[in-house]
Amino acid sequence: MKFKTKDVETRFTDMADLAQRIAKEMDLYSQEKYGIQLTLTTTVSTKAEDTELSRTSDTHRTRRAFDIRTGDLPDELVAELCSVFRKKYGRFGAVTSALPSLIVYRPHGTGPHLHVQLSRKYALTEINYDK
Repeated sequence: MKFKTKDVETRFTDMADLAQRIAKEMDLYSQEKYGIQLTLTTTVSTKAEDTELSRTSDTHRTRRAFDIRTGDLPDELVAELCSVFRKKYGRFGAVTSALPSLIVYRPHGTGPHLHVQLSRKYALTEINYDK
């Protein structure tokens, strides 16, 4: 697994254990099936970082979400990651519109990415890295 920045890498271990497990399994799947390491672009964020990016959700701040860059991945791999991991871990996904939603494909924002998010019951206390 690769990380966009050193901060993203350092904060990886601050995520909920289940989020870390899913990220590691997704990367292992990608490497074994396609020989490609996934790149995590966001793990844990701060309120200031979320405000700067106009994020409305607290999933990254509460340490239950991560983003995977998809712009450099084959479409087939992106589709498989969504299918395989929704099937395996979908019941743990954040609830949106009354349904669990583990993986959301976002072709916009800071770049095309998969946003992987856990239910609020996996939320952890926010960390202020600015101190």
